[in-house]
Amino acid sequence: MKAIFVGHLKKLLGKKEISIQDHPTTISELLNYLNTLKVDNDVTIKRENTLLFVNGVEVSALDGLRTKLNEQDIVTLVPVTHGG
Repeated sequence: MKAIFVGHLKKLLGKKEISIQDHPTTISELLNYLNTLKVDNDVTIKRENTLLFVNGVEVSALDGLRTKLNEQDIVTLVPVTHGG
């Protein structure tokens, strides 16, 4: 599975994208995993502040945080907040 980061999430995670070998099985598990990798412990990646797309489809159109993930999925994370 691949996770792609947009905006300030690139800085927060220190890279533009990562490949995950032992992939999480749901979006919720992915968020928990990504929060262990971030460089700033004062910021938390969560559903309320991030648009989450699985293969181009926002998770609210799927099964939200319970959306199942597969090995070949591409998850794109877009922060809701941004500078002006």
